[in-house]
Amino acid sequence: MRNNDRLPNVSGMLVFARVVEEGSFSAAARKLGLSKASVSREISALEQRFGAQLLRRSTRRMSLTEVGEVFHERCQRVVEAAKDAESSVSQLQEAPRGAIRLAVPMSFGHLQLAPRLPRFLERYPNIQVDIDATDRIVDLVYERVDLSVRIGRPRELSYVRRKLCPIRLLMCASPEYLERHGTPRIPEDLSEHVCLGYTGRTATWLFSTGERIKTASPLNVNNGDALRQAALVNLGIVYLPSFLLADDVRAGRLTPLLTQHTRHETNLLAVYPASRHVPPKVRAMIDWLAEELGPEPEWDRGLPIAGRDPDPEIILSH
Repeated sequence: MRNNDRLPNVSGMLVFARVVEEGSFSAAARKLGLSKASVSREISALEQRFGAQLLRRSTRRMSLTEVGEVFHERCQRVVEAAKDAESSVSQLQEAPRGAIRLAVPMSFGHLQLAPRLPRFLERYPNIQVDIDATDRIVDLVYERVDLSVRIGRPRELSYVRRKLCPIRLLMCASPEYLERHGTPRIPEDLSEHVCLGYTGRTATWLFSTGERIKTASPLNVNNGDALRQAALVNLGIVYLPSFLLADDVRAGRLTPLLTQHTRHETNLLAVYPASRHVPPKVRAMIDWLAEELGPEPEWDRGLPIAGRDPDPEIILSH
């Protein structure tokens, strides 16, 4: 390795700057919490590295050589940069600031999170939010994502989870579809209807009574909002989270079905990698989400939803 390819001896530079500032090895050692011998070794290592003397030392005084004067000027810059870096980290730990990478389910992010985010940004003007709206499972550590909002429990046991609000299901169809095909009165009636489902998921719908009804669908989509659109154009019945359907139900575009049979599905969770120190920006986002969305989400108010949240406590796991 060439000499100029080696990493600089930053600790030696900091020690050298303190020696010059204090005027002696002993005083510098006291300030730095080191032994005098350790300080002497650092200076000797620098001089050996450069092949030049940095300090003229006598029993009564110490002075800089010409090389030492040039080097000391550079060392002072390193000291100032180190102070600035420490100050920046301290500020980040004291107040919520900086960029936060947030992964959210696509439909939830579009319908429920995006309209609310201006309130978060107004409260925390020093935080920048970078959103990854995706329905795939994000590897928080590998992809360097600070926080994920997920529906249901993550498979990764090493993640910390905090409950934000319940996610409940609604079964709906358009009034036009029901006028053409009739209204199901019990879960077994669904075998006579078009039931629109998620691609890659089971074709069995579960109900609060424990019933499991197999369904057949001419259309399967891997996105909840696309299924909602299919229901709005009279293609069939959907069984989806209420946050997707609430506005359509209130506007009369979709009609709730079998409300006494539909069940609580799961919880909306804030998920983040386990760490001894959670950055203030991440803590601020989690607390704001819990305040904004829970414990009873605004979109569920007034809707005919059966069942209550079976898991009211905050969930934490390591």
